[in-house]
Amino acid sequence: MKNEIHQILKKENTMLVIVDMINGFLTQGALASPRCADILPAVEELLHSAKENQIPCIAFADSHRPDSLEFQSFPVHCLKNTLESELAPSLQEIGGFQRIEKNSTNGFFAPDFQKYLWIHPELQNVIVCGVCTDICVMQFALTLKAWANQNQKNLNLFIPVNAVATYDAPGHDAESLQKTALEIMAQAGIHLI
Repeated sequence: MKNEIHQILKKENTMLVIVDMINGFLTQGALASPRCADILPAVEELLHSAKENQIPCIAFADSHRPDSLEFQSFPVHCLKNTLESELAPSLQEIGGFQRIEKNSTNGFFAPDFQKYLWIHPELQNVIVCGVCTDICVMQFALTLKAWANQNQKNLNLFIPVNAVATYDAPGHDAESLQKTALEIMAQAGIHLI
């Protein structure tokens, strides 16, 4: 898989998207998960490769207001301007990304991402990694793919399976939801690598 990633990153018109590799999902807070933290080395490797190859990178970060409507579905997490909403320290140390805050599970709708998308019509390849596979990663990838299809834009999306994860909790079996989310994305024409 490493060779596949490097081959893609060397191509022109490619972007890396890191979804929610922040403290609030990795190390602290109501939604932190060791399963999610386990993929950090794979995400670090992707960010290093992107930076070395001068590939642009966006890093989404949940950054909620205290009255966020998302808290009707999930426990309070990743409040704006807290440590929970900050990217993992190792990713901050690598650098080379544009941090985009989001107030919902789907980063596609973040205003700064919408701006980025429209000023980069040359975009052809998008590699998506991060957490959680069955929520934020899948929603973003499926929406981006649907947007591309609607606009007749030949956009290739890639999911490195060792660089996405979800959490275990009562009523949320990580293994089965991970598998199902990957299958749904593959059926939508998103490449699993």
